Amino acid sequence: MIKSENNIIKVSSLKVSCDGENNNSSEGHPLIWLQIDEEVGYIFCPYCEQKFVFEDKYT
Repeated sequence: MIKSENNIIKVSSLKVSCDGENNNSSEGHPLIWLQIDEEVGYIFCPYCEQKFVFEDKYT
């Protein structure tokens, strides 16, 4: 997983997890698993709007 500018994380797996990634346990959101559609190539977390981009679709 590679974090870049503009709240985008490049990933090499079509299944990703997100918990808000805050260091303070009282912040963030519940851990959820998201499935990236291979034809679309990306997905947004419905809680924090973090964008996960499948690596092959980013280039």
